[in-house]
Amino acid sequence: MTLIMGIVNVTPDSFSDGGNWQGADAAAAHASALVAAGADIIDIGGESTRPGADPVGVQQEIARVVPAIRAIRDTGLALPLSIDSYHPQTVAAALDAGATIINDINGFRDSAMCRLAAAHPDNDCVLMHMVGTPKTMQDNISYTDVVSQVTDFLLQGAARLQAAGIAARRIILDPGFGFSKDYRQNLLLYLAAQRQFERLHEQGYRVLVGLSRKSMVAGLTGIARPDARDDASAQLAAALAAAGADIVRVHDVAATHAALDVLEGTARTAYVALGSNQAATGRTPHDNVQTALDELSRLPVTRLAAVATPVESEPAYDTDQAAFVNTVARLETRLGPVALFAYLQAIETLMQRVKTRVNGPRSIDLDLLSYTDGGAAVTLDLPALTVPHPRMCERDFVVTPLLELDPDFRLPDGRRPDGAQLRYGRVIRSLPPLVLR
Repeated sequence: MTLIMGIVNVTPDSFSDGGNWQGADAAAAHASALVAAGADIIDIGGESTRPGADPVGVQQEIARVVPAIRAIRDTGLALPLSIDSYHPQTVAAALDAGATIINDINGFRDSAMCRLAAAHPDNDCVLMHMVGTPKTMQDNISYTDVVSQVTDFLLQGAARLQAAGIAARRIILDPGFGFSKDYRQNLLLYLAAQRQFERLHEQGYRVLVGLSRKSMVAGLTGIARPDARDDASAQLAAALAAAGADIVRVHDVAATHAALDVLEGTARTAYVALGSNQAATGRTPHDNVQTALDELSRLPVTRLAAVATPVESEPAYDTDQAAFVNTVARLETRLGPVALFAYLQAIETLMQRVKTRVNGPRSIDLDLLSYTDGGAAVTLDLPALTVPHPRMCERDFVVTPLLELDPDFRLPDGRRPDGAQLRYGRVIRSLPPLVLR
């Protein structure tokens, strides 16, 4: 079962809720509300670690977190309390006040933190990946292979903790979404999470993830206000739970609980369009579409149920380019629509899609066409994501394979795509079939 860690920031300048829970009484009240909503752990932080944030003095940090921890304990809450700090003096004071988990974004690279963890054998340790400090971390985002390098960092840090006497069962590893990573690197970590988490679990470690309200969520949805990103954040947390995360760190516990419940419910149906007209030497666009299908087949809590006959089609909108290979796939999934869209974006990133011009050539293009829950069409109108896809019915290369898979397909208003709307991307011919693996 995935545990939910609720966030209590007792800071004036955290990126999404700075100033909301300052003061011991406000922090205790918020912690109680998070527990009532279903939080299993409370994480208390007294220093903002948003990109570019300046550090605060240790005494100021202690003055923020220790009264909050004591006030939370005074309410009678007996669940684990995590101290989110990379300063040994702050952590020591927090443990004395009643914290039971050390959450170190600096990855226990300070030997004093390792000694402190070893001196408290009943407390768990969260070791996160970050390069540099919050002030400088976005200056350190050069990787040859972000997934392998983050995984190696975590395993090396865990070995360092074990050498200091901390048992593997006490070590929780966090890949650090949003820390020392840009949007594309975060997407690659998201796509590889299941494989990465399996490797960490094999070594006896647990995994924590924190995507709540972060810039990756903004990039996917276009939602500017951090506190308006909670539903999308909850979907991503649930997707990572399905990939094997043991703990998800979130702002909105109730929304996350609801998203986790979906993982146990009935699968939803999604249609995804795939297209390519650009390939590396020795490959074809048909190969690229097959590769993207293979990636879709590996998504957690998702079944690649069917794929239409691929077609060659005329380029749409920008006609000065090669013909495309297109198809449509039907997925049965328990991922939310934003979480599924994130995987589509991640597959495009993995396959090195580069947008040189609007509607221009591409190695792969993945569009979320529609998403239904129990037969009812789900609609989304976000700045960066609209479902159903607003231009699907004017594209022959979408409508032809879509109606092959579902001749009775209907839009939310009950209309059926038909030839009267088709204006772009005329289908030229059918191509050899793709393989469902």
